[in-house]
Amino acid sequence: MRAALIHDFFSAHQGVEDDDMNLICLGGRVTGYASAEEFVLAFLNAEFIDAERHIRRLREIEKLEIV
Repeated sequence: MRAALIHDFFSAHQGVEDDDMNLICLGGRVTGYASAEEFVLAFLNAEFIDAERHIRRLREIEKLEIV
């Protein structure tokens, strides 16, 4: 599972595109309804770019994960 706390539109889609993020985290008391909707739509519409540097980074993270 790859998650991030999202505070802006850029992070919502970039986390998926670069880091293959598959879980979005929003602050319940600090994120308004309209912002949350914008961030979730950006997250859902983003796709992992699959660039070699991103894949290489994910492989390094996998080495650190405890299964």
